[in-house]
Amino acid sequence: MARTLGEVAILHTDDFAAWDNPLDWYQRLLGQVLAPLASGVPARYQRYDWESRRLAEWHEMDPQEFLIIEGVGSSQSALATYLSARVWVRTSRAERLRRGLQRDGQQALALWQEWMRAEDEYIAAQRPDRAADLVVSGDARPA
Repeated sequence: MARTLGEVAILHTDDFAAWDNPLDWYQRLLGQVLAPLASGVPARYQRYDWESRRLAEWHEMDPQEFLIIEGVGSSQSALATYLSARVWVRTSRAERLRRGLQRDGQQALALWQEWMRAEDEYIAAQRPDRAADLVVSGDARPA
């Protein structure tokens, strides 16, 4: 999408989420990023650092024509006013877990299991797949 749109900012929800807060970070995203950008002023947000488990350095974003917000909670209903299109990447539990453990190591299994429970609750409650403008598969494709 970014290549097709040209110059575009990409914001990762991992800069807002945390192991103990997988999805309830949206108010910080609204206040620090979406509301300012929608008003035409630069945004300033504090990135969450997964290693130190605390908020870290500040980042600035200038208003641009396009902003891609990437991550499971990026289409939460609380953000709907600020979203012009939603893409849901449907990926099986097994593949999500495999990728998470590949990135974070087997020692993160309990954390990933709890994270996925929170994702499942979010998906069941808000049905982001039904609110999406486009649904694509995120599962690995055969070679």
